[in-house]
Amino acid sequence: MKAAVEQILARLREQKVEVPADEVESRMRLLVEKFGVPEAEATRSVVNYFLKEHGIAPATFVARKTESLKVGEINGPGRWIDLEAKVVELWEPSSSAISQTGLIGDETGTVKFVKWTKSDLPQLEQGKSYHFKNVVTDEFGGRFSIKLNRTSGIEELESAVAAAEAPAGGAVQEMKIAEIKDPARWIDLRAKVVQLWDPTSETISQTGLIGDETGVIKFVKWAKSELPDLVEGESYLFKNVVTDEFEGRFSVKLNKTSAIEKLAEEVAAAEVQAGGGAQEIKISEISEPARWIDLRAKVVQLWEPTNEAISQIGLIGDDSGVIKFVKWAKSDLPELVEGGNYLFKNVVTDEFEGRFSVKLNRTSGFETLEEEIEVIPQEARFTGVIVGVQKGSGLIKRCPICRRMLTKGVCGEHGKQEGTYDLRIKAVLDDGVRVQEVLINRERTESLVGISMEEAKAMAMEALDHEVVKGMIGERLLGRYYTVSGPTVDRYILVETIYEAPPASAEEAEALLARIQEVI
Repeated sequence: MKAAVEQILARLREQKVEVPADEVESRMRLLVEKFGVPEAEATRSVVNYFLKEHGIAPATFVARKTESLKVGEINGPGRWIDLEAKVVELWEPSSSAISQTGLIGDETGTVKFVKWTKSDLPQLEQGKSYHFKNVVTDEFGGRFSIKLNRTSGIEELESAVAAAEAPAGGAVQEMKIAEIKDPARWIDLRAKVVQLWDPTSETISQTGLIGDETGVIKFVKWAKSELPDLVEGESYLFKNVVTDEFEGRFSVKLNKTSAIEKLAEEVAAAEVQAGGGAQEIKISEISEPARWIDLRAKVVQLWEPTNEAISQIGLIGDDSGVIKFVKWAKSDLPELVEGGNYLFKNVVTDEFEGRFSVKLNRTSGFETLEEEIEVIPQEARFTGVIVGVQKGSGLIKRCPICRRMLTKGVCGEHGKQEGTYDLRIKAVLDDGVRVQEVLINRERTESLVGISMEEAKAMAMEALDHEVVKGMIGERLLGRYYTVSGPTVDRYILVETIYEAPPASAEEAEALLARIQEVI
């Protein structure tokens, strides 16, 4: 919502229209939250409303004006600008939604850029110079960046733009971990590898914690860096690593310009606690990554592992909430049972895109509890259009022992099984700003789609293909607006209520605003 309000204010300022931010936000919230208008539609309606209020025809607003700036002249978010800049550094994207990210610069400075996958723009090459057209400025934590979307453009320049290059290995300042205060800074570090974690992506060669006498910090060594493997417990001189920041927490990244030298002398650093030596807390008290804790929790749900490095994955919960867990294959820990109650010892917290999780590795442990742990999940509500029906939807078979979905009649834990039938929907909703994944169980699937389990089985038998049920669900649901509510478990809403919510058109949105204005 904040980004949409800033965008509206920026567009209005281009037309010399000044409106209080709280008034814009109030109208946006009324349309989006009370009347269920998609945010993109509501944005257009609010812009048009204020333009009309100031005697400006909306048609004159269609062509967005951009201004040519230098990097050093960027001083606010929500501005549409043109830039001539050189690609100083390319980084590994942290999300499939990002096509490319890194640093671009000119003679006045450097700035982070993000090129969204949906922009369908050509790939940038490190060291080349480009004319970036119609990019939008953004700000987080007082630091500016630029975003390239589907309305942006890129043209390669024949002449190179002068810009500071990423410094060569070793040509940077050596510092302590506690002295790291800014992202996108190239530094050297003398540190000990405190902990190695199992990478969750093929783009990552190694990840974990390094430390010196002043503290510890997360590191990521990209696969493309082609650097030698680090050894847990060994000390190194890390040359030309780049600092990064997410939600106020710093990390360091090792890429193809970085280097590693093993040190003869050991660097003093806090060691990882042995199993059971961590503080016992509630799930709702988890507020930072890389913290070693104990938890009393119930295994709420077990999912199919998507990587051979993962032994088990799913959700655990207590009376304060639920959280995703990952048990690494290398941990050599016994199997957890869905519905079982455990004391988890020395698990480490992690964070990705604002969501916390806990990881069980070789230093972790757990004990079965006789007490029954009450789980109270959080509730959520979401309105959007169904844009995807995922694999695993429709008529499926589950393992009769652990309830995992069978793949070609085989359970990943219990081998070949006859299985029991189930009917479900794994869908993706989009409200124009973000997407939300939902899980719909058999009872609600039957009601929503208008087909019973027996009818679904008959359909599959007639077609000799279970996928026909998934296809039918997609035909009936895709492109339609729904409001769902239910408890949240990791990235999913477990749907308890669902009803169709037709989107408001631009004309309906404007009419609503007019009626609201009359009441006010």
